[in-house]
Amino acid sequence: MLTYYSRMLDGLQKVLKVLEIILLAAITLIMVYQCIMRYCFSHAQPWCEELSLYLMIYSVFLGIPIAVRHDNHLQVDFLSFFSQRVRHLISAISAVVAIVFMVVFCIYGVSLIEHATGASTTLPLRMRDIYYSFPIGAVLVILFAVEVAAKNFLLFLGKGAAPAGEEEA
Repeated sequence: MLTYYSRMLDGLQKVLKVLEIILLAAITLIMVYQCIMRYCFSHAQPWCEELSLYLMIYSVFLGIPIAVRHDNHLQVDFLSFFSQRVRHLISAISAVVAIVFMVVFCIYGVSLIEHATGASTTLPLRMRDIYYSFPIGAVLVILFAVEVAAKNFLLFLGKGAAPAGEEEA
């Protein structure tokens, strides 16, 4: 069952990576355009910075799940002091805590969307469109954290194979 779930997440991760590439390329192009307009033509475009900010928000919330899945987010790694088995238990527990936090964050994000009435200053966007990134990112983190928690609990119980590169301490 976990194998099928992981395969499904592999496909989702590929889609997220493509979206990340598109978003980061768009941000880069928009900011290069803004620099050219500002410094070469002395005619800055007010929408460039705002659009780049909104794209960056989506980029962050779509990138966090990938970092969670591969344990690549910023962290203080104190787990190296423990045995491999204890590391898996702590990682599984932290994934469960992340899931609980993301459920609360998702609920807050949906509430924020329901109450958002503002509009973008320079773009024909409602702030509600930007706030959709909160629950989307939270749901994606939950999906990936479920896999991380399940794999680490199985490794803790000795019922799973360690990922490539991990050795018993």
